[in-house]
Amino acid sequence: MLIDESILHRPVAPAAVMTEQLEHLIAMSRLPTVTIQVVPYAAGGHSGLLGAFILAELPTSQSIVFLEDVSGGRVAEDGAAVADVALRFDALRSDALPKAASRDRIAKAARERWTA
Repeated sequence: MLIDESILHRPVAPAAVMTEQLEHLIAMSRLPTVTIQVVPYAAGGHSGLLGAFILAELPTSQSIVFLEDVSGGRVAEDGAAVADVALRFDALRSDALPKAASRDRIAKAARERWTA
């Protein structure tokens, strides 16, 4: 999972809830099957700012992608769309902080931004 650093600081719930949510991300990031990486502010205007997406690699068929937009989103199955999103994901991942540094950045936001 890639998350933009701005979501660590944007108030979308009371501080206690924000802290709890960030602590949950930290706990999940310690699982061996979960990778959470923060795309830092330093990455600048990256392609992930164009909209959220979920890339699903299915074992029984070709991969699909869910592209989120203001009307809810859509699923794309065509190879060109999936390949385009996969390239975007790889580019974002190369700009993201490593796992441990991401966990530290999330913990710092929880501590400094949301803990009273």
